[in-house]
Amino acid sequence: MGALAFPILYLLRLTSIVPPRYDDLYWRVAATLLCIGLALRRWWPSRLRPWYTAYSYLVVLYCLSFLLTFTALKNQGGALSVVNMVMGTVLIILLADWRNAVVMLVSGYVLAAATYLYTEPDAQIPSAFTIAALTSILVVVAGALSHYGQKRAELERLRKVYAGLAGAIAHEVRTPLAQVQHALRVIDGEVAHGSAAARAVEQGHAAISRGLQSITITLQQISDRRPRQEDLVPLSAERCVRRALADYAYESVQARECVQLRVDGDFGFRGEQTAFELVLFNLLRNALYYLPLHPQMKVEVVVQAEPEPLVRVRDTGPGIDPRLLPTLFQEFQTLGKAEGTGLGLSFCRRVMRALGGDILCRSERGAFTEFVLVFPRGSAEVMPLPAAAVPSALAGRTVLVVDDQALNRTIARALLGELGVNVIEAEHGQHALDLLQAGPLPDAVLMDVNMPGLSGIETTQRLRALAGHVGRVPVLALTANDSANVQAAAREAGMQGVLAKPIDATALQRALGAAFEGRVAEPATPAPAPAASGAAGQAELLNLARLDNFERLGMLHELLPHALLDLRGHLQAMQQAAEAGQADRVSERLHALVGLAGEVGAQALHARARERYAVWLEGKRPAGAAWTRELKELLEASEQALWRHCGVKAADPSAPVPPV
Repeated sequence: MGALAFPILYLLRLTSIVPPRYDDLYWRVAATLLCIGLALRRWWPSRLRPWYTAYSYLVVLYCLSFLLTFTALKNQGGALSVVNMVMGTVLIILLADWRNAVVMLVSGYVLAAATYLYTEPDAQIPSAFTIAALTSILVVVAGALSHYGQKRAELERLRKVYAGLAGAIAHEVRTPLAQVQHALRVIDGEVAHGSAAARAVEQGHAAISRGLQSITITLQQISDRRPRQEDLVPLSAERCVRRALADYAYESVQARECVQLRVDGDFGFRGEQTAFELVLFNLLRNALYYLPLHPQMKVEVVVQAEPEPLVRVRDTGPGIDPRLLPTLFQEFQTLGKAEGTGLGLSFCRRVMRALGGDILCRSERGAFTEFVLVFPRGSAEVMPLPAAAVPSALAGRTVLVVDDQALNRTIARALLGELGVNVIEAEHGQHALDLLQAGPLPDAVLMDVNMPGLSGIETTQRLRALAGHVGRVPVLALTANDSANVQAAAREAGMQGVLAKPIDATALQRALGAAFEGRVAEPATPAPAPAASGAAGQAELLNLARLDNFERLGMLHELLPHALLDLRGHLQAMQQAAEAGQADRVSERLHALVGLAGEVGAQALHARARERYAVWLEGKRPAGAAWTRELKELLEASEQALWRHCGVKAADPSAPVPPV
C-alpha cells in the first residue's frame, strides 16, 4: 500500500490549487523503494530473511514517523501536513504495540526535528508541530492505558466464565469417575492377580487417575489462589521432585520411561508441597504432549544446588517459536495445543513468585525447550517430606477403625494407608466386639466415642472385661469433644489416648506409635482455630492443606459432595430440635456437625460449631433456633468457597451414595 500511496499522493499534490512549499520527491522515492522491499518478502534471499522484522520496523519508522513529520516541519506546520502527521500516528498504533509505537514516534520526531534544523539552520520549530507531536504521544499512551484496562477486564471476565464452566464440568465428571473408581476397587479385590481382568482393572485405574489429575491441574490453573506465607514449610527439592515424578499420571509406559531425573545436589526451600508438585505436573504435561510426534524425545529433570538452587525441566521436543517467548507466561496464551487453556504457565509463574522465586524459559526451534525454576538462595535447610510420605515404622500393623459414619472410616483408612497400616472396619460398638472376639486381633483400635447404641466408652469398658489378649488391645478414642471430662472418662475406661477430630496425620502416627510401645499418648494440642465470620475469605473458611491432601489421595470428589449434603441434614435437624426444645437431639447433631465439618476441611464452620458445642455442654443453652443461623451462613459460605477452590458442591439428594 505504501509503495502505491507515496507516488500517487505526490502526483495529486502537484495538481493541488495550493501546492506544498517543500518538494519531498527524493524522500518519497526512498519511502516507495523501502515499501517495495517489504512487498517482495517472498523473494528475499534465505540468509536475509531473519532480518525482515527489523527491516519492517525501520520502514515504519522512516515512512510514517520521520518522513511525514519532516515534511510537516518543512511546510511550516500546514494543515495538510499536520493531518498527514496525525494519520501516520494512527497507522503506527495499528501496526505496533503501544511501547514500540511510543519509541518509533519519539525517535521519528527527534530525527525529523534534527534533520530540519540541520537543513534550515535559522528556522524555528513551529508551535503546531509541537502541539501535534505531544498530542500524538498522549493519544498513544492514553489508548494503551485504556486498552490495558479493557484487556484486564476481559481477562477477568474470561477467568470467571472459565472457572464457572470448568467447575461445573469438573463436578459432573468427577462424581461418576469417583464412583467408577470405587467399583474398580471392589472388582480388583475379586479378580485373580495377574489375570487379564486384573490388568484391565489396572488400566482403568490409571485412566481415571489421569482424568482426575487433569481436572485438578485445570482447576488450580483457573484459581487465583497462590501459596500464602503462613502455609510455607521447609521442603527438600529432591524429595518433592521425586514424589511428583512418581505421582504424575503418565499416559503410557513409554512416557514414564522417557522422563529421567538427575540430582546434582539437593537444596531446601520454603514452599507449599501441593502447589509445587502441580507446577511440575504442568511442565511434565507440556513436555510429554509432543511425545507421540517425537517418540525419541527425552525429558530430563535436574535438581541443582550450586552455583544457585534450580530445578530444570528440559525436553528434546520441537521447541518453541522465538516470537512466542515474550508472551509465554501471559494468561490465555497457548502454544497451539487444541485442548490447552492458556493458563498453565501463568499458574506456574504465579506459584514460583509466591515462593520468592521465578520461572524462566529457554528454547531452540527443533532442538529443545527448557524451563528453569529459580529459588531464593538459602531459603531453608533441607528437610524431609511429611511423615506420611516416608517409610513408616507402623507399616504392616493392623488397626480396627470403629465409627458409625462411613465418611470418617474412609478418611481414617486413607490416612492409615499412607502409613502402611492395614485397616479393619466396624460400624458400631457391638460390631467391633464381635470382630475382636472372632479374631484375629488387630494391633490397636481407633474408637469413636459418640456412637448410637454402645458408645465408644461403653464398648471399651466391655472390651477390658474380656479375658486374654483381646482385653488388652490398645484403644485410642476419636472424638469431636476432647474436653477434660471426655479424656478423663476415656482413661478410666482403659483407653490409651484421645485423638480430636478432625484426625491429624502426625498426631495419629504419634499416638499409634505410643500405643504399640505400651505408652499412653499425650493429648495433642489443637491448632488455634481461625476467627469464624460469615464474610470470611476462602483461606479462613477452608483448611486448604487438608483439602489438598484429600485431592492427592484421590478422595476429595468421592467424599465431599455427600459430606456437604450430610452437613446440611445435621444443621436442619439441629434447627428443628432447637425449635422443639429437644436438648439431647441438639447435642447429638451439634456433635456430629463439629466432627464432620472438621473432617471435610470446613474449618471456620468447625471452629464456630465447636465453640457452640462447648457452651452447650456447659449448660448455657439459648432458647429457640436463632443461634443456628450463623452456622447456616458459615455452611453456605463454605460451600461457595469449596465450589470456587475445587469445583465441589453438595450432592443431589436423589443421587445414589457411592460405596466407601
